[in-house]
Amino acid sequence: MSVINVTPLMDITELILSDNVNEGDVLLLEEGIYFQSVAVLKNYIRIVAKGPGVIFDGRSILLDAFILPDVVGVGIEGINIRHYRASGILVEFGFGHRIINNRIHNMLEHGVEIVSSRDNLIWRNEISYCYDGILLIGGSTNNRVVENVVSRCYGDGFESFLSQDSNNGFISNKSIRNRNNGLEMYGSNNLAFNNLLIDNGLGVIVSQERDSVFIGNKVKGTIFGTHIIFEEYTNYFAGGNNVVCNREEGIENNNGQFGVFIDNEISYNGDSGILLGEESTGNLVMNNKLVCNVPENIIDIGSNNNIINNIEKTCELCESPSAVCEGYSDEEDNNIHESKAGVN
Repeated sequence: MSVINVTPLMDITELILSDNVNEGDVLLLEEGIYFQSVAVLKNYIRIVAKGPGVIFDGRSILLDAFILPDVVGVGIEGINIRHYRASGILVEFGFGHRIINNRIHNMLEHGVEIVSSRDNLIWRNEISYCYDGILLIGGSTNNRVVENVVSRCYGDGFESFLSQDSNNGFISNKSIRNRNNGLEMYGSNNLAFNNLLIDNGLGVIVSQERDSVFIGNKVKGTIFGTHIIFEEYTNYFAGGNNVVCNREEGIENNNGQFGVFIDNEISYNGDSGILLGEESTGNLVMNNKLVCNVPENIIDIGSNNNIINNIEKTCELCESPSAVCEGYSDEEDNNIHESKAGVN
């Protein structure tokens, strides 16, 4: 295994294809501006920025910055990627990749796109002004999406898109001011834990299949739907979340079946706290704290739902959601770190 120094004048795709690069080698990128698309066609290649000045700029001409087609164990770390016509990093039909600490902005498509791939780690990336920030699609499973910041994207912050995109984990991410969903979580057995979803068009959408879990997240300031469960999603669990100051329902379970909603704090939402729709059935709503949700803290128009031991507080005089939320601030929100990559 070798460390190979790379400069912006070198064609990285040709270098990888040459006999000079073998599995396990590290390509150490010198600082400078790289105008190229890189296809990584060997396994276990690590592409690492030597310093913060490593910039891949597609000049709105090139498509993807990095393409990983049907390979295993590739690492991409510490690179600034901007102005490509497709995605910053595209993974197809592979597994075991490590996408770490990159700054990706101004893509016409996605920051990181994972297609039909599994067991990848996407960690501590900053993504802004793309379509979707991080997209899992086409049967992508067992991926870990951890401590990323996605802001001001035109589509969704984080998304698992189809029913077969299952067993993925979204942990300790921040999704801020994206036009559509902060998090779209289709498929089965996905986990969302300790994420911060602030000022997105919609907060969370859960659909297709069963058994996903939403624990310890904060959802605040969404414009449209806040936390929506639909398409007869079965055995969904939402616990220990803070859902505050959203314009519509705190949690809207349209037709989900046998879900559990427990120990959530749901306050100052503009169109009820928890809504169980006409076709929802067999859900358990227990030990939630609901404060000043308008017009009601809990509305149940479904069937065979169990509502047990919740704490409900109506609005005090002059305590409407609009009045309280206009000046609402707390230490966690003040410390949100938005990506600054999109200003260059």
